[in-house]
Amino acid sequence: MSTNKLLYGLLALIVLGMLSASMLFERIEPGEIGVRQGLWGEGGVVEEDFAAGYHLGITGVHKWHILDRRSHFIHFAEESSQLSASRRHKNSKRELPLEIRTADNNVVALDVTVVYRIKEGQGHKLVEKGAQHDYSNRVTSKVEGLLREELSKLTPEDFQNTEKRLASVEAALPLLSDSLDEFYVEPEKILIRAVRFLPSYEEKLQQKQLAQQQERLATAQRHVEDAEKVTGSIEKKTEALEKEATAEWNKQLQEMQSVNEVAINEIRAAAVRYENQVKPEANKNYDVALAEGKLAVDRAEALRDELRNAALDTAGGRILQARNAAENLQIESVTLNSNDPSVPSIIDIDALTKLLIGGDAPAESD
Repeated sequence: MSTNKLLYGLLALIVLGMLSASMLFERIEPGEIGVRQGLWGEGGVVEEDFAAGYHLGITGVHKWHILDRRSHFIHFAEESSQLSASRRHKNSKRELPLEIRTADNNVVALDVTVVYRIKEGQGHKLVEKGAQHDYSNRVTSKVEGLLREELSKLTPEDFQNTEKRLASVEAALPLLSDSLDEFYVEPEKILIRAVRFLPSYEEKLQQKQLAQQQERLATAQRHVEDAEKVTGSIEKKTEALEKEATAEWNKQLQEMQSVNEVAINEIRAAAVRYENQVKPEANKNYDVALAEGKLAVDRAEALRDELRNAALDTAGGRILQARNAAENLQIESVTLNSNDPSVPSIIDIDALTKLLIGGDAPAESD
C-alpha cells in the first residue's frame, strides 16, 4: 500500500513540475521570433528578439508574441499559376495579378513574387508599434503601390526584353527596401514570373514579332548570300593558287628527277669503268695466285712422298711395313702343327713380322 502511495506521489510531482514549467517557461520554435511583454508595472515590451529555446515567461506576469523568422512570400498571380500548394502556408500570401498600364497606354498583367523577411533583431519593434498582426497586409499594400509605380515606366517592348525587365526589378529593390523600413522588414527578391498582354495586343504583338523575325530572316539570308559570294571568290582564288603551286611542284620534281637520273648514269658509268680496269687485273692476280698455290701443293706432296719413301727404306721402315702387313693379313683358315714349333702362330705379331722381313725383328719397346 505504501508503494502505491509513493508512486502516486511521484506521478503527482511530475505532473505538477510539468504544469509549473509550462507556466514559468515559454518554448520558442526554430524559425520563430519570441517577443516578451511585461504585463505589470513598468514592464512593457522587452527590447530583444528571443531565439529558439526555452525562456522565462511567467503566466499572468509576461505575455509572449510569436513572429515568423522565415522568409515571407507575396504572390501576385492567378490561382492556377501558383507555384505549388506546398508554398501556400502562413507566411505566403496570394494577391491578384498586377495590372500595369504602360506609358503607351497598353495594359499588361504580371505574375510577380516578392520575398521579404523581418530584419534581424527588430521583431520587438513591430510589437512595440502594435503592428504584429497586420504588418503583412500593410507590407503587401506598400509593395503593390511601389511596383505599379516603377513597372509602369516600362514599355511593352521593355517587358519583352529579359535584360531590361531584370534591370527594372533590380532597380526597384533598394527603393522597396527604403519603403519597407517603417515595418522593420527587408525585401530579398523580386521575381517577374509571367507577362501577359490583352488578347488584341497579343495578336498585334505576335504579328510584329513575326515581321521582325521575317526581317531578321531576310537579313540573315542576305548575309548568307554575301558570305557565299565571298566564299566562292576565295574558293576560286584557292583553286588558282593550288594549280599554280602544283605546276611549280611538278616542274621542280621533273628537274630533280632529271638531275638524279644524270647523277645515277654517271655513277653507273664510273662503276663500269672501274670494273673494266680492276677486274682483269684481279683475274690475273687470281690465276697467278692459284697457279702458285697449286705448285706449292705439288711440291709439298712430292716432298712428302720423298721423305716417306726415304723413311720406309730404312730398317725401321721395313719393320713398320712388315708389322702393318702382319696386322692386316686376312687368313680364312689355319692348320696348326703342334709337333713343329717353328710354324708361327697368327696371333704372334712379332713372329709374323720376323717371317715377313726374313730376319730377326727387333723387340718392341714399351
